[in-house]
Amino acid sequence: MESPAPSSGASGSAAPVSAPAALSAWSRLGTALEEFWIALFAWVPTPLGLALRLLAWRWLFAACGSARFGTGLTLAGCRNMRLGNGVRLGRGCFVTAGGGSLVLGDNVAVSPCAHLGADGGRIEIGAHTAIGPGTVIRAANHRFERQDLPIMRQGHQPGEVFIEDDVWIGANCVITPDVRIGRGAVVGAGAVVTRNVAPFSIVAGVPAKEIGRRG
Repeated sequence: MESPAPSSGASGSAAPVSAPAALSAWSRLGTALEEFWIALFAWVPTPLGLALRLLAWRWLFAACGSARFGTGLTLAGCRNMRLGNGVRLGRGCFVTAGGGSLVLGDNVAVSPCAHLGADGGRIEIGAHTAIGPGTVIRAANHRFERQDLPIMRQGHQPGEVFIEDDVWIGANCVITPDVRIGRGAVVGAGAVVTRNVAPFSIVAGVPAKEIGRRG
């Protein structure tokens, strides 16, 4: 009885790893190292902690000026973020840009526990903008067209959020994808912004509507 013909690679040499697989492995390793490095300094208190975080983290970003990082931050995809001078990320903020891009202009102030999610999309926030605590800004939405597949498995629809200079966004607001908030606008606390906001206007409510003008 003849023995079966040897399969390719039977000489004992391992099959070569494909380039996409190797890149994926390096990407996962890079993500793990980034997460470890951020966690290492995330909870150091006092001004010493502020100084350590800036020194230790600034090289993770595509660009980073004289930023101020509060304690307990969650950061992911830093290589896709650009932070200007004087940027402040408050305690407990959740800021991600995996597969997307995030730009914070000079002197942007993000209050504690805000969520900036640029994963798979794009968020740009202009200079001297203030974002209230608990606010959520997301550049992508879940797809939900199919009824035969759980929403969690349908992926995301990428989008963009542009917030121009000198905007004030109150506490616990939600800014949905594909929205532009014009220069000098004010968004009242708890508002859900689903469409563009004109410059120097004041909006509030769910969904947000114009209730006044500045000046």
